[in-house]
Amino acid sequence: MTNSASRVDRVVAVVVHHKSYDSIGSTVALLIDDGIDTKRVVVVDNGEEPDRRAELASLLPDGVHLLFEENRGYGAAVNRGVEYADSLGAPYDYLLVSTHECRVEKGAVGTLVAALDRNPDAAIVGPTLTSGEEDEFIWSAGGLLTPTLRLPRHYFHRAAELPPQADAEVDREWLDGAFLVTRRSALRDRAVDERFFMYMEEVDHHVALRSRGWNILWIPSARVWQSSGGIPPYYLGRNMQLFQRWNGTLVSRVAATPWSIAHRALSDLRHRRGLSSVSSMIKGWNDARRVRDPAGGPVVIVNPLGGALAHYERELTDVINALGFGNTTLSTFEPSHGGRSRLGWLSAYFRLLIRSRLTKKRRATVVVWPALGYLDAVLVRFLAGPRAFVVLHDPSPLVRAIGYDAVSIRLARVFGGDRFIIHSEAARRVTESSSINSTVLPHPVLAPMRRSGEVSRRQVVRVLGQYKPDRDLVALEEIAVSIADVDLEILGRGWPEVKGWTVTDVFLSEQDFDDAVDSASVVVIPYRKFFQSGVAIRCFERGTPVVGLGGTSLDELAGVDRKLLVGPSYSSTWSEAVKYALERKEPGDQPESDAVRVASVAGWDRWLGSVS
Repeated sequence: MTNSASRVDRVVAVVVHHKSYDSIGSTVALLIDDGIDTKRVVVVDNGEEPDRRAELASLLPDGVHLLFEENRGYGAAVNRGVEYADSLGAPYDYLLVSTHECRVEKGAVGTLVAALDRNPDAAIVGPTLTSGEEDEFIWSAGGLLTPTLRLPRHYFHRAAELPPQADAEVDREWLDGAFLVTRRSALRDRAVDERFFMYMEEVDHHVALRSRGWNILWIPSARVWQSSGGIPPYYLGRNMQLFQRWNGTLVSRVAATPWSIAHRALSDLRHRRGLSSVSSMIKGWNDARRVRDPAGGPVVIVNPLGGALAHYERELTDVINALGFGNTTLSTFEPSHGGRSRLGWLSAYFRLLIRSRLTKKRRATVVVWPALGYLDAVLVRFLAGPRAFVVLHDPSPLVRAIGYDAVSIRLARVFGGDRFIIHSEAARRVTESSSINSTVLPHPVLAPMRRSGEVSRRQVVRVLGQYKPDRDLVALEEIAVSIADVDLEILGRGWPEVKGWTVTDVFLSEQDFDDAVDSASVVVIPYRKFFQSGVAIRCFERGTPVVGLGGTSLDELAGVDRKLLVGPSYSSTWSEAVKYALERKEPGDQPESDAVRVASVAGWDRWLGSVS
């Protein structure tokens, strides 16, 4: 086996699918035939055709991961695929991204991977893209930006064949986004900007990475066929203006889009095609003005638990993007995911903090987990500098952890300053008792969505997540005794046997977790004490009822449905709350659902405004 071939097993492939049922099967099959493991292929479908989901699944080989997402654009689908790939628990170095119709030639994946191996400063490599059925031609050999107006142009576009190439790899300003292999660390440095929706996001992404010192390489010998009709006029006008606004010169920001519109008008008049496409370009140009610029620089998200907190990272990113702010994510996997020692993990975390400090014009740095507890207040102050903050999920952790002792708390109080973000009043009471200053912000929440899976015909009550000492086993046994003809399931690691419940010791990937939430009738949060529940937030986002303790952070999620919670002024027993949830009709569109999202966005907006 060659070295390049051996490296293919460090690749995860993300294929973005949008209503192309005739091609998706062959696209995926050719990737697998070129060495990608079936279990490392993720298909992200944003076609929003629920009636055809079973058909799509039948077109894919067994073992391929299939995600159904709302259509927030190509970049959003790619970013969702990256998040899911991170959740698989299988470390990878490179991410392959393909559109749904690409046909890879044998050996191309290995050739691209070998190029990244040879060039550690390369963020992204791409093949020679061809197109055309009977008379195949070159679609793209990478791209350039014209000198004055910085207009994106393909090299050798529509040429019959390439001229002889002396080099195995060629530096380019950008590559066509139809088929790329990207170094995972580069995507942590700069994610794809979702504001483009589709088209030109790859040009923006590659220009941004080059500005950070990365190289972008075209690999002539790797070949991939694609089908493309070019950019729709509306997105040409809109996204050209966005690209110029964020990456252009003084001249190109003013002149590039009008020049492109004028060029299209002359071409259409010469070919007697009318001016409808010009009207679409002008509309896109005008609509670009409504896209908010990231004010005051990006928000830098530092995630030291890239596996466990992938969803929280997604929630926070979504809220920040909803405010129109840019963001940069710096993450590393925890030892249980990355296979490294704890010391190696901490070293990587320290380097991320320093990198966040070097981010130009950053608005703020948000560290989403304190690797060393309260000591992180001191650590972040000295390594990440001013405007760097730490999300303290558990100010009094349920399991033993480093950095929560009296000495660490005293050091944080004296040297840390006002560094901690917390998500509940219960957490605030704990920090106040230690005289630690903290800011209460709403837990970031995705916009509520309809369930993407089918609820089981038989009623299923589930508990999700690993076992911790504060889990209320008595409450679970009370539910089992009082409720009949319902499947009671616990999915998570480390659980003891619980009478009346089927316990499965399993790690749930991101998609497995979403599937378990979507197919459950009710999810129970059986804690005697907790500060906030990421599981409950996730259920809320996906429309699955949650039963848990009243008088906690669950109150705002339950809204007027106080019978979903347990305690004085709520349901008197756990089984009563579960029965209510099972008998409750689907709530449909509830004002409370939107209100929680609105409150989350508003809270972070006020805070980001105060720290700028």
